[in-house]
Amino acid sequence: MKKILSILFAALLLCGTGLSAQAQKVQKTLPFSKGINMPVWLESSRLNVLLYGKKDFENIKSMGVQAVRLPVWFEIWNEGAPEHKVSQECFEMLDKAIEWTGELGMFLILDFHNDCNGSSKTNPKIEQVLLKVWPQIAQRYKGKASHVVYEIMNEPHFATGNISGDIKKWGKIQGNVLKAIRAVDPSRLVVVGGGDWNSLASMLALPDYADENLIYNFHDYTPFLFTHQGAPWTDLKKVTGIPFPYSKEKMPKLPNGASESARNYYKNYQKDSVKENLCAPLDKAVEFANKRNCALMCNEFGVSMVYADPAERANWYRLKCAWMDERNICRTSWDYIQEFGVFKSTSETRFPEDLNKEVVEAMGFKVPAGKGESWYSQARKSGDWTIYKNGSAGLARVNAWSVDGSLASKEDDGQKCVLFKSLLPHGSLVFSFGEASDLGGLAAAGARLEFMIKSRDKALDLSVYFRDAQSKTFPWRAAKNIKAAEFKADGEWHKVSVPLQKMADIGGWSTKENAWKNSEGKFDWALVDALVFENGNSASANGFALKDIKLAP
Repeated sequence: MKKILSILFAALLLCGTGLSAQAQKVQKTLPFSKGINMPVWLESSRLNVLLYGKKDFENIKSMGVQAVRLPVWFEIWNEGAPEHKVSQECFEMLDKAIEWTGELGMFLILDFHNDCNGSSKTNPKIEQVLLKVWPQIAQRYKGKASHVVYEIMNEPHFATGNISGDIKKWGKIQGNVLKAIRAVDPSRLVVVGGGDWNSLASMLALPDYADENLIYNFHDYTPFLFTHQGAPWTDLKKVTGIPFPYSKEKMPKLPNGASESARNYYKNYQKDSVKENLCAPLDKAVEFANKRNCALMCNEFGVSMVYADPAERANWYRLKCAWMDERNICRTSWDYIQEFGVFKSTSETRFPEDLNKEVVEAMGFKVPAGKGESWYSQARKSGDWTIYKNGSAGLARVNAWSVDGSLASKEDDGQKCVLFKSLLPHGSLVFSFGEASDLGGLAAAGARLEFMIKSRDKALDLSVYFRDAQSKTFPWRAAKNIKAAEFKADGEWHKVSVPLQKMADIGGWSTKENAWKNSEGKFDWALVDALVFENGNSASANGFALKDIKLAP
């Protein structure tokens, strides 16, 4: 009933505000109107290269997505000063994404992404990097891949304390980079944005670049108290239970110790969440775009699924997308598989059965019929329980955090392996299965986890564990500590074989609760969603390598 009432309220809000009769439209249209971001792959490190494949792009296309925004952290995908030569590995993956989107009839936005954590600052020498990187990209794709759009930089934020000065500074830098691109490619569509985290206000302060092939862009996460409630990288990490729209009866108390900015968001939330105040900036943006005779885009917007009420989250998307669509503002939501994503959870990402139907349809997309294949379903059918071999993890998704290396390093024999040159404390490698996989039968039958490992770190101490699906229960771990002495850290390959039944229920860490719990005997082999290799409490300069990871029945 709560969900039905929320949906009815949203419908009344849409119908009762004269939505369609009032809004002014952007006059300059684009060949696409709605899309989605695909982050992490090339965004956060050089260690997520196995995260997406062609099938993911095909899946997204089947939803009705017209454009993909691909965040690329070019600052780490280059060989450094003075030339900042983009790595060949990066270009090879971009070539694949460009080929796939071209075949599928989708547009691709190449976004020069950056570090966007709340305390981060844009590199003060970023202009030097941009002026080296963008001409390389422009030259590589000059005269081809007409479906590719360039975005000069995501969310610049110099954080000097002088926001107006930063906005003006960025306006000049962006103009210089645009000239460098135009010297190679005069007609490519290019996205430009403002110098204060791509805020709408900073976009309105940009200079007129006198270029007919620009898309002016802003990001929209308003009202921030709702969209980012509980987000650990913000000042709202202690604030949860925020309704949308504002409801006096449903508003939680502000927690003790809330920051000043959290108190301000809370104090202003009633007026910040009403339609008039949410739409007024959009109307200003439309007026700006028409004066410049340019197209307009919001290429990041969304709500974290962690704490927001699911029905209210879907309503937020329904309203925002309707408001942007009727104003002819192109939009790409943040994101695909993470906390702001289109799945029901971050740990269950089977396509299409785990898609969040309400959110997907609120964005004007569709949930395709049928069922998709997963690592688990494929392994059950084939009897091959390989998790990683020769640089491929099959249908599993792979992420690595706080490590330096490669997920597909070439050996002398031409085979590929995971190679970590160094690890920070608790640096990890995660093979996500995308669903709660029932390994209970294998465990009961005496199956073993097997892998090849090599290292020269005599003090290496890894925790290798299977993890419960967090969406179903607490993320308990069944683990085995692998110390260097057990396999001889001599720089040669050695086989490790661990019976699943010998892996101990040790407890688990919840990112949602930001807390560790000791074992309560609740780990469930029927709910396994990931295999993780995690470094211990000490950094490892030498790191390790892995290959041929599998379950051996």
